[in-house]
Amino acid sequence: MQTLAQRFFTAEEQQRITRTVQEAERQTTGEIVPMVVSASHDYPEAALVGAATLSLPTALVAAYATGSFFWWHDEILWLFLGYLLLLLPLARMLLRLPVLLRPFISRRRAVIEVERAALARFYSEGLQATRDATGVLIYISVLERRVWILGDRGINERLAPEVWQEFVTALVTGIRENRQGEALCTVIAGIGALLHTHFPPKADDRNELGDLVIVGPDTAVAKHTLVVR
Repeated sequence: MQTLAQRFFTAEEQQRITRTVQEAERQTTGEIVPMVVSASHDYPEAALVGAATLSLPTALVAAYATGSFFWWHDEILWLFLGYLLLLLPLARMLLRLPVLLRPFISRRRAVIEVERAALARFYSEGLQATRDATGVLIYISVLERRVWILGDRGINERLAPEVWQEFVTALVTGIRENRQGEALCTVIAGIGALLHTHFPPKADDRNELGDLVIVGPDTAVAKHTLVVR
């Protein structure tokens, strides 16, 4: 079964994104790397809270509704506990569905985890090792529906970190409107045009990094299912 990251872009969108990155990088010495991950964290506490929230009222209603069918209907507490033990693991399984887990992830926790994971990916993918320190990571975490854009030190010496916020907002809006492929291509083209002003291309430029990275299910070891160069 495909992960969230693997399903996020169609094959046609992946090809279009790759072409857009290549076109943008022809205008600059910068290296633009879009990366898609299914989630930035597994959020065990959200799964626990969600399972309890779904199971407790259901077990209580079931206990009262079926208590009269059992000889021990006066011991409703034990019946409730029995239903609860049965429903908790089922609820945990249901919470593997992103649409059910997402509401139980706090906004603050999601922001922290996406920022932390994006920074870790920046270094694990070698974006800090480009010749002119001009790597840009466009990090998309699908479960949280959040985006983080990081530029290397060569870029940050000339551009304030706030410059990325407009691109982040545009991409997040596109994701929420289910036009993520189009939105990402627009953002890549915009970043390419911005970098062209400060980091024009050189005669000996070469493609140092992947043009699109989709991270597979084993996020702990940064296993890639697709790296387009």
